[in-house]
Amino acid sequence: MAHEDSADRPGGRAVSRRSALFRGGAVAAGVGTAALGGAAAANGLSSLGDGRVVNVRDHGATGDGAADDTDALQAAIDAVRPTGGIVFLPPGVYLTRRLTLRSRVHLRGSGGDATVLRLRAGANSAILESEGFARLTGTRSDAGITLFSIRDLTLDGNKEQNPAGGYGLRVYGYGYEITEVIIFNCRNDGIFSEWGPTAALAAPSHQMEARLTAVRAHDNDGHGIAFQGPHDSMFLNCVAFENAGAGFRVAGDSTGTQMVNCHAWGIRQDVAFDLAATSVGCVNCYADLNGGVGVRISRSDCRWVGGFVLGYNESHPNPEIGVQFAPGTQPDEPSGCVVDSRVVNCGTAAVDFGADRGLSNVRVSMFQPGALADGGGRIAGTGRGWIGNPASSTQVEIVQGLGDADRNLVVRPAFDLRSQPTPDRPSGGSVRVFAREVNGRTQLCAIFPSGAVQVMATEP
Repeated sequence: MAHEDSADRPGGRAVSRRSALFRGGAVAAGVGTAALGGAAAANGLSSLGDGRVVNVRDHGATGDGAADDTDALQAAIDAVRPTGGIVFLPPGVYLTRRLTLRSRVHLRGSGGDATVLRLRAGANSAILESEGFARLTGTRSDAGITLFSIRDLTLDGNKEQNPAGGYGLRVYGYGYEITEVIIFNCRNDGIFSEWGPTAALAAPSHQMEARLTAVRAHDNDGHGIAFQGPHDSMFLNCVAFENAGAGFRVAGDSTGTQMVNCHAWGIRQDVAFDLAATSVGCVNCYADLNGGVGVRISRSDCRWVGGFVLGYNESHPNPEIGVQFAPGTQPDEPSGCVVDSRVVNCGTAAVDFGADRGLSNVRVSMFQPGALADGGGRIAGTGRGWIGNPASSTQVEIVQGLGDADRNLVVRPAFDLRSQPTPDRPSGGSVRVFAREVNGRTQLCAIFPSGAVQVMATEP
């Protein structure tokens, strides 16, 4: 497979020279795995002669929040490009225009509260953008950069001074990591990621997945995170809030992406979690909304399990729905989805079945003050249990309180009892229901522990 950057990856070099640079216990491990934190910053990480670890200050970056550091930052990135390596950013605010990311280059800040990359006024671009992004985006190619990472820094989109556009990070690539990064104040999306539908990569390969851990995206004018690949990726402990689009939008070629312990909230967000790719799984995630939709599902085989959806339940110009089945890209979508959640206080409805295409399993324990079993009767501005009708093949349990039948909806697909000989009598206090044929007519029967058979219905 042809890669965007074909330089050989580093391997097998001794780390003793690198270790000798650190005093006070700060140690750099292998390339791509070092977590250069406070000790490294305090002691001043200097460039190595082999170019595999560089400090942006050694290339002229000031980090004073006033000077344009673009050329110095790009020079530091390009210095480790031939071998791959670490680019270390000491504490400071680095004004920059667009910086181009390369394969196997690992940006290391000194913490989100200490290292800030801020988009320069009038740049109207991404702060960080992968090499070849403009050429590759939209192509569904298997090219793009790989094996890079970003951690322990903040990307400030400075949208007030970039009215024509701006992103925190734009990537066309795969096999990367983003950890403990804050992205905020962007005119467009905080993060935009895309890659193609390649099923597997030729060996040797660490495969295609991206891994985002403890990422916070907020107050962006687009989506917090717009993720369109690579597929089979992982989100862990991420937060998206007060963005103008969705908090998390998982779409395109991001099939099979998994999200665990993620939280989206805010009055500005239209949708907290927008599941617009097939087989997206969310476990123990939290959608907190004030108008809009908590969880929108528009593709098949998606899962929202062990989650919580909380609405505001006051007057709002937009509907407020906990879980919504929305039309997909194909006429039979969404179908085959699993929802197992608690939904509380959503002003319009806990669940909207409007676009459900069947074969799904929806189990919701809700608290909707005044919600009625037929989905009607809004009381004092409170929300309904559900709107729309589930498909006949969808299994549904929506309960306001298990002991209150008037507020519970239980819909299960029809089932058949095949005719059989009279079965053995059951044990204990149970009753066995079965079907049999007598004189050419089918009977629905019950057999008791005593062996007595009660005919409940006979075919006309």
